[in-house]
Amino acid sequence: MKMNKLPLLGLAALLAACGGGDQKAASTDTDTTTAAAAPAAAPAPAAPAAAQGNVVEVRMVTSADGASGHFEPANVTVKKGDTVRFITDGKTVHNASFPPAENVGKSNLPAPGPYLTTPNQNYDLVVTMDPGTYNYQCDPHAAMGMKGVLTVQ
Repeated sequence: MKMNKLPLLGLAALLAACGGGDQKAASTDTDTTTAAAAPAAAPAPAAPAAAQGNVVEVRMVTSADGASGHFEPANVTVKKGDTVRFITDGKTVHNASFPPAENVGKSNLPAPGPYLTTPNQNYDLVVTMDPGTYNYQCDPHAAMGMKGVLTVQ
C-alpha cells in the first residue's frame, strides 16, 4: 500500500508546482508594471532642471596612474538655480558629493551623486543651496585630494 501512496504524492507535488508557476508569473507581471511606473516618475524632476539657469561644466579627470583625480575647475561660482554638470573621463569611478562633515552648519545639501564610470557620462546638479561656499569631493578619491569648492551667489 505504501507503493500506491508514492505516485499520488508525486502527482500532488507536480500539481502544486505547476500551480505555483502561475502565481510567480502573475507576480512577475505585477513587478514589471511597478518597475515600469518608477522610471516614468523619475524624468519629471529633470524637466525643470533643464529650464533653470546656466549650465556650468566640471570635468572629473583621472590621474595618470588611475589612483586619484581632480576636478576641472575645482572652484566654481554659480547662482541659485544654475546647473553644475559633473562629467567624467571614464578612466575610473568618480562622483560628486557634499558631505555634511565638510559643510558644517550648512543645510539643504544635495545627496551624493551617482558613481560615473563611462567616458563623458554626466550628472546634473541643480543648485538649490542658499548663498555661501560648499565643499565637494569625489568620495572614492577624497583622501587623495580630489576636492573642490562651490560658491553660490
